[in-house]
Amino acid sequence: MQKWWWSLSFALAVLTAAFITACGGDSGSSSDPTLPEELEFSSNSEEPKSSSSEEESSSSEEIESSSEEESSSSEKPESSSEEESSSSEESSSSEESSSAIDDSEYNPGNNTLKDLRDGNVYATTTIEINDDERGIAYSQVWMAENLNYRYQQPTKTLDSSSFCYDNNPAYCSMYGRLYLWSAAIDSAGVWDENGSGCGLGKICQPTNPVRGVCPKGWHLPNVDEVKALFVAVDGTITTYARQNEAGKKLKSKAIYNAKETPYGWKKYETWNGNGTDDYSFAALPAGRRQCDRYSNPTNVYYNKDSVAEFWSASQYIEDKIDQAFKYTFTNKNSEAHTDYSDKDNGFPVRCIMD
Repeated sequence: MQKWWWSLSFALAVLTAAFITACGGDSGSSSDPTLPEELEFSSNSEEPKSSSSEEESSSSEEIESSSEEESSSSEKPESSSEEESSSSEESSSSEESSSAIDDSEYNPGNNTLKDLRDGNVYATTTIEINDDERGIAYSQVWMAENLNYRYQQPTKTLDSSSFCYDNNPAYCSMYGRLYLWSAAIDSAGVWDENGSGCGLGKICQPTNPVRGVCPKGWHLPNVDEVKALFVAVDGTITTYARQNEAGKKLKSKAIYNAKETPYGWKKYETWNGNGTDDYSFAALPAGRRQCDRYSNPTNVYYNKDSVAEFWSASQYIEDKIDQAFKYTFTNKNSEAHTDYSDKDNGFPVRCIMD
């Protein structure tokens, strides 16, 4: 009898344990179900590529093309750097816009511009040229430093749309940020609707002036405004020509020296590379962030200390929907010229007063 009772008790214990296990009981994490794939967050992907003009190449960008590309792990430590995802460093740009003061303070006496969105202060320069002989009457206030506003609007494949060279915050302090064209023109409409929807794969002809990412009261210059500057400062030409002396007169005097001056223009063969900075424009070679959607590794930073390229607000031509105008200075000659690049490359921005 005892044997029979013991066997029955043992059988009941086994059945009870099996029932508890099947229901999940107190279960540990090992028994938790896996999240369905569509709920998992992809933390990083990166940009595409392109080709472009002169020194270009390619890219990824804006509310952008699916080839945009890989993950921060494939590029430099973008995810580990200061730029991370918009959610990890600062709130998203839309959140930021709701709390930031959208205004600016221009002080003509001190030649400074304060961007009240983030408190950054920039040097400015007033360029006035009246040349009756050439029929030139030019007057305009430009930023004399590159914009360093942290535009973090994500794209379809990127969690940011502006970057520090080599993902190093020190370069942002020296050279400002490198923006996708969609960020430069404010494709997301964070600050202004004029450039809303512009970007890679889109034909875009916004009404001038285009504020873009610039502080309130300032705008991203279009290609005609850039050409007008080059003609005015050249001193000899009356219409824009690629061969000119504008680059020499607008480039910073700073010469790169790794120990003493860790920024500035590197010498090139017999050229000093730098300029005379006649108008305090102080163009510095910030380099570029280039994305190549057809190769690996992608998103390469280069041309720092040798090339300065800046976005304009102008689409290239209607059948080139992935390219926009930029303007360029190099350490190889005295020119300043306009050309074009893929919209998903990253370049600095200079703003001009409305």
